[in-house]
Amino acid sequence: MWTTQRFPAIWLLPALLPVALMTIYPIAYALWTSMHSVLLLFPDTPFTGIDNYVRVVKSGYFLDALYNSLLFTAIAAPLVVVLGTLTALFLQRRFLGSKIVRSIVLLPWVLPGAISAVLWIWVFHPSFGVLNGTLRALGAIDGSIPWLTSPKLALISVVVAHVWTQIPFAVVLIMAALSAINSETLEAAAIDCRSPARRFRHVILPEIKPMIVVLLIYNALAAFTTYDLVYAMTGGGPGTATTLLSFQIWKESFSMYDFGTGSAVAFIVVAISAVMILAITRALPSDLFEGD
Repeated sequence: MWTTQRFPAIWLLPALLPVALMTIYPIAYALWTSMHSVLLLFPDTPFTGIDNYVRVVKSGYFLDALYNSLLFTAIAAPLVVVLGTLTALFLQRRFLGSKIVRSIVLLPWVLPGAISAVLWIWVFHPSFGVLNGTLRALGAIDGSIPWLTSPKLALISVVVAHVWTQIPFAVVLIMAALSAINSETLEAAAIDCRSPARRFRHVILPEIKPMIVVLLIYNALAAFTTYDLVYAMTGGGPGTATTLLSFQIWKESFSMYDFGTGSAVAFIVVAISAVMILAITRALPSDLFEGD
């Protein structure tokens, strides 16, 4: 007899099959493409094996793009988690206009990446940017700081813009984790521990640590694979200062029209992302998620 107890997976097939078709097939096709010479102007697609991967690794841009991607991730992901946690702790308090402030904090989350990039170009533009204008008005600078045209400053500017777009999601999840803490536990902690820093360290942090870890992993992946914001703000420049591996996927595929090499770069990004997740999870204490 066909029952949900004996064959539960069968009843999930109507939902699982479309998901599988929309994920497994594109991944399999991209893997096939990465092992063939797929050029838009040539109809033939000869098998190349790992030649596309070797070409990518030996290319002049790969090491710079890999370094920029890892540096971008190492800076952006922890910043998002730390600032998101601090913002969530602040918004948990009740004060006049707290609901309005919460709505404003969530605004960057609903903006498309291209619009966010335009806003931050307006802030960082060397000539008419709001930041340089404010600094000149305060007498802090005489000229203009080349935020988007200096290699080091351009990467910092892009990191700031990316962190701004990702903080709202972190705030929502941390606030959800904070709301799940027993109110009696918080009241007892407020009585026994007068210092807010010690209260957070010994009472609140252990309760929300699993959510912080999930956010760290998510934001590491989001930072390592970000594309639209960087492309719209700097186009990967100046030079290769903000060229990320995700940006190079687009460049190989839609600028050079070499979809085989572009797919190879994509799978290299996937492999590095998997290693990154494994490294983060292996570094965690084994009892972190016990009881959650």
